[in-house]
Amino acid sequence: ADTQAATRALVAACVSAWVLVSESGLLSGFEQETMRWRYQMRGELASASQVVFVDLDQATISMMGDRPWNRWRFGEAIHTLLEYGGARTVGLDVILSKFGSSALLDVELARAGDARMGELVGDYGDRIVLAGAYTGTYSSIADDVSELPLIRKVGNQPDRFPFPEAPSYPILDWGQGRIGLANVDEELSRGVVPYFVPAFVEVFGPQYSLHLMDGKRMALEDKFQGLDVLAQGDSFVLADQDGFQLYQLPQVSNQRFLSLGLEMYLSANGLGADSVECREDVLLIRKDGRIIREVPLVEGQSMEVNWLQGWGSELRDHYSMREILEKRYALGQAIREGDVAATNHLKAWFKRFSGKVVFIGPVDPQLKDLAPTPFDREPVPKVGLHANVFRTVDEEAYVSRLARGTQMALIMALATLVAVLALWRGRGLAVTVSISVGVLITYCAGVFYCFTIHALVLPFVAPLGAGFTAFMCVTLLRLGAEEWQRRRIKSLFRAYVSPELVNQMIDADRDPELGGTEAEITALFSDVEGFSALSEKMPPDQLVSLMNEYLGAMTEVLHLEGGTLDKYIGDAIVTMFGMPLPVSDHAARACHAALRMQERHAQLRERWASSTRWPDEVVRMRTRIGLNTGPAVIGNMGSEVRFNYTMMGDNVNLAARCESGAKSYGVYTMVTATTLNEALKTLPDLFYRKLDRIVVKGRSTPVEIYELWDQTVDHERAAACKLAYEQALEMYFAGDWVAALERFRQAESHEPLAAVGSTSPSAVLAGRCQQFIRDGGPSDWCGVYSMQTK
Repeated sequence: ADTQAATRALVAACVSAWVLVSESGLLSGFEQETMRWRYQMRGELASASQVVFVDLDQATISMMGDRPWNRWRFGEAIHTLLEYGGARTVGLDVILSKFGSSALLDVELARAGDARMGELVGDYGDRIVLAGAYTGTYSSIADDVSELPLIRKVGNQPDRFPFPEAPSYPILDWGQGRIGLANVDEELSRGVVPYFVPAFVEVFGPQYSLHLMDGKRMALEDKFQGLDVLAQGDSFVLADQDGFQLYQLPQVSNQRFLSLGLEMYLSANGLGADSVECREDVLLIRKDGRIIREVPLVEGQSMEVNWLQGWGSELRDHYSMREILEKRYALGQAIREGDVAATNHLKAWFKRFSGKVVFIGPVDPQLKDLAPTPFDREPVPKVGLHANVFRTVDEEAYVSRLARGTQMALIMALATLVAVLALWRGRGLAVTVSISVGVLITYCAGVFYCFTIHALVLPFVAPLGAGFTAFMCVTLLRLGAEEWQRRRIKSLFRAYVSPELVNQMIDADRDPELGGTEAEITALFSDVEGFSALSEKMPPDQLVSLMNEYLGAMTEVLHLEGGTLDKYIGDAIVTMFGMPLPVSDHAARACHAALRMQERHAQLRERWASSTRWPDEVVRMRTRIGLNTGPAVIGNMGSEVRFNYTMMGDNVNLAARCESGAKSYGVYTMVTATTLNEALKTLPDLFYRKLDRIVVKGRSTPVEIYELWDQTVDHERAAACKLAYEQALEMYFAGDWVAALERFRQAESHEPLAAVGSTSPSAVLAGRCQQFIRDGGPSDWCGVYSMQTK
């Protein structure tokens, strides 16, 4: 019970520790690394989304010159893809923020480039998505640091959220242009691979108007003096020093910025911001009044990217932006020169972009817009992330995760199951231990299967960590408990059984079956003949010394044969064979122990005879032993405050009657037929004779009894006695008292122990025959004699 309680507490501690560590976020980095393993196992998937990449590569940069780049080039590329290529939508993963002052900046050329971009946005506004980002370094007019607003940290407070770094006037204007956030949710992603992006950020208030006003002021500051933004009623106005109003916008507006990939999906499907509804756990996209996409949200704001393809995928279509521009210039020249063939050829080349979703993004490592993917260990262009966001929504290939409560339950269930299997101590221990390890392996395989087939993310580190920790802790606890049990068993039974038997019990990995268990045993009772008279003639200290030597020698013999000491009763010894560790040959062990006890006692008598310390009664001291085999109740018997590991039952009583009955026959080792027959299976060379067929006092069932002879008996004399005695016994059983009497008298002359005891079996049976001849035998004689004494 203590071990079970300790195990439960240990498993609960393991689970609690892993739950706390998991909840603290310390495992997030490891968990995200396992996501890469899952993607690697799943592999890249072919996508039905019509995505094409136009790369801002080294060749393009060398063509565009040093930064800051003129936005005219981007405008030309976008116009070409939309007008001549027929692309569905074009997304630019380059932030065209308001330009600052620079010695290298040609302001007039820059303004012309922005104006050209503004014209394109005006003409193709719904098909162009421009990047914006919360960079953490850009400051708005309101002087708010533009960090990504995470509503899980501060709540949804759109009136306090800053405006992201993004294009301004003239690229954007009120109600004109799309902005897609290029941010990554670094906190949820944790590792180096971006798995989460903010699905949306809402900004409410004057931020958007002030952002556009700032762009307008920069565009007009060389033409007008003293430009300032003023609040008039519900509007902002841009006025010069004379109060002339150049630009007017509402003071308050609500802007919802979606992730770049999401905004690209809306653009590709001709949808606007009003088609999106943000709920607590899902982002709904409607078209013509019906919901066409339900994007699951994480932490109420972000979405998880399903990386269908990596950057180096062979499935990816990409072109250099320089190639697009060069073919545009070639097409323009062919049109001017009237070269119909070249014109048709170039227009046909651009048709490869027809109906495609085009992402323009920096790929040159010097631009540092890089991050690893699950398929690319080295950092690659991050524009691939936004393309996979688009694919995730377009193909509804959402990644799903278990609810937090379910994850906690999974951790507890796995740890508990592994612990229960590891604690198994019955049959098939090796199998259950293997199964517990197999459960962990199976769960690991299930993690990869669920992601590969169902895009379901099961927690990996915490459940496996909890399961493995529980397995190791329970295993160590069990080893400790087993070691404690070994010591306990040794301590408990070393006074009762031999060290060899204790070791067998421990090696068999089973506890003694205490508390009253029925088992087949062989009971041995021994007693010292004439001990009461002997104790009267010896002082107590000498008697104690004698009995300690005697009992020590007898107990040693019993332990060597695997006997379990039940108790000492003065000079008597009560021993059981076959418990607490069951053995099949307990009858043979008991018979062999009885013979060795007689032989060991003979050695003691020889030593005592050579000493002057002991009186003659000690030298003549003999041991009587009774044995019987059969079922008995074994266990702790007694009270709650004091008990004894002992045996009880009819077969135990019969063994005691054999010991006391041996005195009536003048023998020293008496066994029942049950014991002898079982012992002969293992010890066929036992030397014995049948004594009688009797009913002992207190029983009604007859039993055959035998005498065992040890090596101290003259075997030649005993063999002659056995032959005559057993012939006489057959006549006795048949009721031929006269013939039996003659044979018993012949056997009596050969009795091997006649000189030792006061009587012998031959003399006892001869006297009984004389009585039957004189008084007549029992009328119902069947060869069974009823003993009148115990």
